[in-house]
Amino acid sequence: MTKHSKWIALCSIPILGCAMSSKSLYAATYPATTINYESVRQQSTVRGKVSNADGTMPLIGASIKIKGMQGGTSTNQKGQFELAVPQSQITLIISSLGYITKEITVTDQQSINIQLQEDANNLEEVVVVGYGSLDKRELTSAVSNLKQRDLVAGTVSPLLAIQGKVPGLNISSNNGSDPNANVSIQLRGVNSVKASQGPLVVIDGVPGGDINSVAKEDIESINVLRDASAAAIYGTRASGGVILITTKKPQVGKATVNFTSEYFIESVRKRPDVLSAEEYLAHGLGEDNGARTDWYDVITNKKPFSHRQVINVSGGSENANVYTTFFKRDAKGISIGSQRGEIGGRVNTNFKFFDGRAELSTTTSYNQVDADYPGNSAPEDDYRNDNNSLYNIAIGLDPTISPYDPSDPSGYNVLTGGYNTWNPLAEVMLRKKQNQYRYLLANATLKVNITQDLYTTAMVGIKSNTEHPSFFRSAQHRVSREQNVDGYAKQEYKRWQDRIIEWTLNYSKRFENHQISAVAGYSYQDFNGQGFRAENSNFPVDGLAEHDMGSGTWLADGRAGLGSWKNPWVKLAAFFGRVNYSFKDRYIITANLRHEGSSKFAPGNRWGTFPGGSAGWRLSEEPFLRNLSFIDDIKIRGGYGETGNEGFGAEVSTRMYSADTWWPFAGAWNRTFGVKHNQNPNIRWEIKKEYNVGMDFTILNNKLSGRFDYYKRVIDNLIYEISVSQPPAIHDKTTMNVGSMENQGFEFELNYNVVNKNDWTYTTSIVASHNKSNLRTLWGSQTFMDDKDFPAPGSPGTAVRLYPGEAIGQFYIWQFAGFTDDGQWLLYNKNNEVIPASDKKLEDKRFIGNGIPKLQLSWNHAISYKNWDASIYLRSWLGYDVFNMTKMYYGIANVTGRNVLKAAYDELANVKGEKQLSDYWLENGNFLKVDAISLGYTFNKNWIGPFKNIRVYATGRDLFVFTKYSGLDPEVNINGLTPGFENLDVYPRTRTFMFGLQASF
Repeated sequence: MTKHSKWIALCSIPILGCAMSSKSLYAATYPATTINYESVRQQSTVRGKVSNADGTMPLIGASIKIKGMQGGTSTNQKGQFELAVPQSQITLIISSLGYITKEITVTDQQSINIQLQEDANNLEEVVVVGYGSLDKRELTSAVSNLKQRDLVAGTVSPLLAIQGKVPGLNISSNNGSDPNANVSIQLRGVNSVKASQGPLVVIDGVPGGDINSVAKEDIESINVLRDASAAAIYGTRASGGVILITTKKPQVGKATVNFTSEYFIESVRKRPDVLSAEEYLAHGLGEDNGARTDWYDVITNKKPFSHRQVINVSGGSENANVYTTFFKRDAKGISIGSQRGEIGGRVNTNFKFFDGRAELSTTTSYNQVDADYPGNSAPEDDYRNDNNSLYNIAIGLDPTISPYDPSDPSGYNVLTGGYNTWNPLAEVMLRKKQNQYRYLLANATLKVNITQDLYTTAMVGIKSNTEHPSFFRSAQHRVSREQNVDGYAKQEYKRWQDRIIEWTLNYSKRFENHQISAVAGYSYQDFNGQGFRAENSNFPVDGLAEHDMGSGTWLADGRAGLGSWKNPWVKLAAFFGRVNYSFKDRYIITANLRHEGSSKFAPGNRWGTFPGGSAGWRLSEEPFLRNLSFIDDIKIRGGYGETGNEGFGAEVSTRMYSADTWWPFAGAWNRTFGVKHNQNPNIRWEIKKEYNVGMDFTILNNKLSGRFDYYKRVIDNLIYEISVSQPPAIHDKTTMNVGSMENQGFEFELNYNVVNKNDWTYTTSIVASHNKSNLRTLWGSQTFMDDKDFPAPGSPGTAVRLYPGEAIGQFYIWQFAGFTDDGQWLLYNKNNEVIPASDKKLEDKRFIGNGIPKLQLSWNHAISYKNWDASIYLRSWLGYDVFNMTKMYYGIANVTGRNVLKAAYDELANVKGEKQLSDYWLENGNFLKVDAISLGYTFNKNWIGPFKNIRVYATGRDLFVFTKYSGLDPEVNINGLTPGFENLDVYPRTRTFMFGLQASF
């Protein structure tokens, strides 16, 4: 080869573009395509070596290109390169995965050494997957990777901080912004009928964790395994997907202290538009009781104030280092009676022994929560799913009634004896509803580096939850007066403890053009729970509340309650493994397998095998695409996997006994014991079989990147309760595998680095998803299931039916046909004939509408200019309906003695008949929500003295909603089997304003 032809070949190798692409990893070995420099007649050769910051590790596949020109090369296995350049002065751009891109000017140098600094912002190139991690370029499954900087600003809950960030992941708060709200999660649609729905959460390797127990500041990464080919390695509990949380590890060096302080205020964004007292009287809905009361305002706190502080310290030597966090939070909800006090901490440590051959890592976190709840006065309600009935009552309560009565011993106007007519202020103030939570999560991992490529780990972990609910109802309370007792008290204590032991063996090796990574292991986990309760009534004084349970007279009368329980001991054991192989970073194959057994099943059905496999093809490394300079990386991938679901009661397959009825015998009452349930030893796992195909791409010199996924999955052996005959069955329901369900959809992500300059940057990203779920089969003596009961007054019935062949999310209701001249309802019957509502039959109901959005979108903008940074986060749902229950119950003025919406005398003024469960109440739910706007400023380092960094920032959450929906909020719960309803008990929708300070020193 002549010197000239050798120069052309070297200069014709494709260009990587920047550190985000792996296209050039082996570019130097590929056949060249001739590229000429414009107006270049003379050239010389520059040789060099690229290594890490301290020069100890050569960087293989680093990209070297000439700024402003075509042509370039990449480093070989020793980090070396050789590049022909013009004789005139030029600038080289050097980049590598995970390192900061560097530019250097070359004049007459013939040999140069280049050292690149690690880029903390590019750590996402290493993605945590089940029992290990992979380089992002080696992924062949649908995995979303988020860092702390990706979290939505202005939130406390890590779950709400990733709302809309992961395609296909629906996150819904049952109580809006309430600090004690429970949050539901659903990935890629409904995946069961009766078993568990949500993803498995794994925190630092311990499955079954509570993501909200982790302070946002402690999160290193959140990785969501969206398809079954990746999630199969978690087997029995991965049917709903897997969320992997990795917390921050200790840093080597002098101790660094980081402090965060945030302050929140809230205001009501939208409230029901009901009649004022004057309007109420003008329309003749009731008599004037003398007061002018805005009941919604009475039970709503005015701009409640909340705050949280977080401090963490990290540092240590190479062989012993610690990361520790302490946080405190005091939060007050927009509803009266809603408060939360929380303290917690974390200690992560790392110790190295025997010259780094062995490492011991520990993670320990503890949270303590004291929560006060609003809601109604029933002590048996789930504390974290309180039903907010006081807001339902506030809408319809007579606005001429005063909430106070100076002549009453309590000082409140205690209303008794009326259906849904009670004073919500007195309801909350004359009772106490609290819960105390304690949450401990800890594990220790010993890692032994056997060789440079092989290591083994052993991990032991524990998760311990305790709850101490307490309830007290004063003697002056409405219920106490109605029952003629002097108060009621109840206390409970509940404890759950999970233990886990895991062992893994990991291997990773690169052989020239081959890369192999493998893991094999064993896992054991058991679950234990127990608790007790005590309740008593008729106390001599209110002052001691629930703290003097024995003084109530019901104990002596034999009417007090005492109980205890203990869950069956559930055990899971599994063997698992995964192999990832790539050839030239061009052809990639991943296979994993989990063989798992659960004690929930009867012998013979306890073990299941869950395979997963996927493959990727990096098209951009093929010769027919390498000469397209605008393409940086294109990878297509496909996979198949199976996962299980054993999220049902442990008693289903095993005969168990419990206390039954009382019988008189020999002059005394005796308690009998009987079979607790119908036993089904043949019950098996629910099995989800999922196919996923997708594409990842990066183009335009890494300015534009994205991915697309299409999936289809079938869930077989659905677990369901069917009706059975008595006898021979003892009980009327038996849990069985009875059906099949199908989900399919697509997901799309697009990221665009619009501007990336020294003084300012602008990036934007879009996330979109679509899902449709269908019930394929359901059999047994009951071939459908009705759900979503509508409450009195009236007898509306149910609004949802699960029926084979029909899509989940439809409303099963009557179809509206108009009104008569005198305002009576007309409906269509099953033959599409118009009939009076009084003649309707159940068989006239039909499937109407769709409560699940056809398209979910989020759109993020992030801008920085010098020391300023700002972001705007938007979300949208399109193509779905919302059932407006508030309008249905309070939009018709056909009763007296209660308040109604102003719409009852406006658009619904001519409606006289009793409300009907029809599509008349369905509304288009399409919305665009300004979810968060944030603005921050980072002070110059020469202004802040001993501090390393000081940043102040402000965020507004849930600021604006653009929609035609007339209810409070079109963003209703779409998880589970009954999506699309805005219920009567709606917690106020609020705007939140947060001000924060971050400092490090």
